[in-house]
Amino acid sequence: MNIKEHQLTGVSYRDTPNKNGNIRPIYIIMHYDGASNATSALYWMSDPKSKVSAHVHISREGVVTQLAPFNVECWHAGRSSWAGLTDLNRYSIGIELQNNGSELYTEKQINAAVEVCQAIIAYYPIREILGHSDIAPGRKEDPGIQFPWMKFKPLLKKE
Repeated sequence: MNIKEHQLTGVSYRDTPNKNGNIRPIYIIMHYDGASNATSALYWMSDPKSKVSAHVHISREGVVTQLAPFNVECWHAGRSSWAGLTDLNRYSIGIELQNNGSELYTEKQINAAVEVCQAIIAYYPIREILGHSDIAPGRKEDPGIQFPWMKFKPLLKKE
């Protein structure tokens, strides 16, 4: 998987209206969508009434759908802070994984997420991969205790 002009190659693209302005991402934020299926999650993130989005959605079957270029601000982080920065939407790429919050993540889904993160890390100066719970503690719990962090933290470039 590669990135060309801020978009993943070889994946579906469904544009979300829930975005604005250009960003220079330095973080990846992992989320779960809380939806019962991928179709409803994609519909919700594409609905202007929802005022939420992410750059990428990954279904339980490992299907990757991009909703905005990676250099455009998506509305996934909400009230957030990390390392002295606030409003992490302005500094991060949001990845939503289909999960209701209590399910185990599927192997296909995690493998796809690792591949997406590897492509992002190769293209952008990513400092950390974080959970929504890291940047909005007490307000958000995703990606949850089932998320396999040990497969993601080693992906970062070592100084």
